[in-house]
Amino acid sequence: RKRRNVQTWSARIQSVQSKWDAQLPSLIDSFLQYKRSGGRLEDDQASGTAETFTLLLFDVYGMCFVCIDFSESHLFLQLPGCMYPNTNLLLQGCLSSAPTRVSFAISLRTLELYRRLRVRQPRLSIQAWVRTLCDYHNITYHSKYWQYFSETFDVYLKILRGVDVRVHEALGRTSPHWRARHSCPCCQHKVPGETPLPVSLIGVLDGNQSLKRLNTDPRTFVSDYYIAEDTVNQFKYDVKPRPQKSKQGTDTETPSWSRDVEEATPADGDTDGTCTERWKAAQSDNLKRMWSIYRETGIFLSACRHGLIWWIVDMIESGELAKYPLATINQALDVFDDRLGIGYDIGCSFSATIAKSSIAQKARDKNLRLVVPAFHGYAHKRLCQLSFHPLYVTGFGIEDLETAERIFASFNGLANTTRHASRFHRLQAIDLYARQHDDDKYQELSTFLLGNYKQVNQLLEELPGVIAEFQSGKLPKDTDYHRHLETERQYLLSRRGESPDEEFACEYIQRLIMHQKAKEAHEDAVAYCTLNVPTQSVMHERAEILQQHAFENYQRIQDILHVFENTYSITKRWTPDMPEWQMASKYFATRDYQKALTRLEGLVVARLFELHKMGLSGTGYKLRMHINKSLKTRCKAIQRVLKKFNEAAATLGRPQLEWKNISTYDSLVEFELLRECREDIRCQPWADAANRQASVHNLKLERAKEEQSRLNVEVARLVDWMSHEEITLKNCIVRLQESHSLLTVEVEEMLARRLRQNVAHR
Repeated sequence: RKRRNVQTWSARIQSVQSKWDAQLPSLIDSFLQYKRSGGRLEDDQASGTAETFTLLLFDVYGMCFVCIDFSESHLFLQLPGCMYPNTNLLLQGCLSSAPTRVSFAISLRTLELYRRLRVRQPRLSIQAWVRTLCDYHNITYHSKYWQYFSETFDVYLKILRGVDVRVHEALGRTSPHWRARHSCPCCQHKVPGETPLPVSLIGVLDGNQSLKRLNTDPRTFVSDYYIAEDTVNQFKYDVKPRPQKSKQGTDTETPSWSRDVEEATPADGDTDGTCTERWKAAQSDNLKRMWSIYRETGIFLSACRHGLIWWIVDMIESGELAKYPLATINQALDVFDDRLGIGYDIGCSFSATIAKSSIAQKARDKNLRLVVPAFHGYAHKRLCQLSFHPLYVTGFGIEDLETAERIFASFNGLANTTRHASRFHRLQAIDLYARQHDDDKYQELSTFLLGNYKQVNQLLEELPGVIAEFQSGKLPKDTDYHRHLETERQYLLSRRGESPDEEFACEYIQRLIMHQKAKEAHEDAVAYCTLNVPTQSVMHERAEILQQHAFENYQRIQDILHVFENTYSITKRWTPDMPEWQMASKYFATRDYQKALTRLEGLVVARLFELHKMGLSGTGYKLRMHINKSLKTRCKAIQRVLKKFNEAAATLGRPQLEWKNISTYDSLVEFELLRECREDIRCQPWADAANRQASVHNLKLERAKEEQSRLNVEVARLVDWMSHEEITLKNCIVRLQESHSLLTVEVEEMLARRLRQNVAHR
């Protein structure tokens, strides 16, 4: 009778894992020996004296010399000197899913073919791959085939990672964070005598919620792409969360961004939450429901401007919390040089968060500079744009800093195969795809540089003539664009909020109006009861109650008004004929205008985000249709709010807007100008439409010149790196050949791959 295995699933996984770990050095040796021999056995190994055994074999190419049908067996040799069954199989080009009791084998070339297909098309699952092969060879599919292949593929990748470790040791690439420090030669390989750049390294940060996960796994996966969860949690309570603003008139609870309400978001360090609220509005509305289902709710990623990844952080049962960018920035400051420039969707608010965190001094010493990406920046306030948009910040060239969005569009293909995967398999899939992604981005470096050179040359050719046309007939003071920007910045800083006098006047006038209405309501009730005496006792009682309520309400509001006047030492109550009342009433009327403008602005922001999302690659058909319907509905809402805005604008004598103009807005600068209605700024040079357009062109010209200088430096770095790496690999091959190392073939393959990629660069 077969003995029942009473081990739990976790215990069985750990037991098998420990057996594979014990065999791993021997497996790596056998794999390297197989690659060096080209799949051919040595003469003594292939002699007829060796014992034989049979196994079920699966080989995608095997029609010519091995049996594909699982119902038949393939003959293997029992080679001498093999400690484990799988070392024997590896020397013959196969691998099994079991560490000890072997009954099934898969050829290495079948595993390698699937690995290459998987990194090119991450949506290709193991089950789909095995089913395809079964259909191709007319074999009945069984679920055990998928399980066998999955377990064998895990072991195969484990062997490849072990080979990579040995290769890096042979090349001397074992220092901490070596991959991140040398991931992009254009960013990090310094050439002696190169021109210093105002921003030494440009990178991006962002979070994405497509790579969520459901299941658990006792195995751990170690990758130099990942920042450890414990390291991230060191910043868990680094910043205090900002108190949530409750909406009046609603019982809806504002959703928290984590199970732990003490954890802050990246924007909680900012006291002015306008940009923050827009950013939060663009996040998921189903955070709590997501936490009850998923453990990993997405990834937080950092990369250089060329698209090569620095690090990845898993977001655990939360939205985009402050600890994720803080941990990433902290590591970047430790690993990279000074003058680091980072683009982040809420770089404005996150700058204030960093200033209140434990890495504030380190960030100041390293001259960290945060900006917002170009597209997202146009949805921020004008004052924010002047300080954080890359167009207005020196050193970022023509870079749009939307690199993270492009990386996520590529990584979204992993979602289908990782959503229900174990934690181990999810991390393994992300690591595998990230390495291929970086290898592809290295090959595209020269294309990136050439494309930017073309953009720069076009700007340098076209913009001077355009700027000259704008400056024609202008005075020197009208063409001092940097002074215009500084004047505008100072003006907006002075108008960030209501002045104390304006706040006092608005509050006082509100209380006076409430008092007047309550007094009139009481007088009307008294007059009604005096002139219309009810004949019925019930109606008489109701009239007295109505009069009593009106009196009590009037008395309550009058008491509140008395307290307010005593608090502010008001000796003479304002009346409608007084100048103070008239000025306050005029300002109070602008609040309706401001509210309508804020509502209109918010709808346009949402429209900009949805248009951007609909244009991203990786956005599915259903989501595109949903966004399209949402846009149609939002356009109708914009038209309704636009009507209310124009009514309020007509009351104040302010400019009115038309739908044809609103529908083409791609930024919010126009809204910021409309918002300033406390004084007429349209006569200022910086508010003139032609001057503003000329200012933008002038800034683009300056950024183009910066980009040209950076490209010259990056090209020199890439050329020097190619030569340096090729010499390093060739010297390593010579050393390995002299010592007859099994790693020789691996380094030779690495050199051949680099030579192929470098040909495109040259």
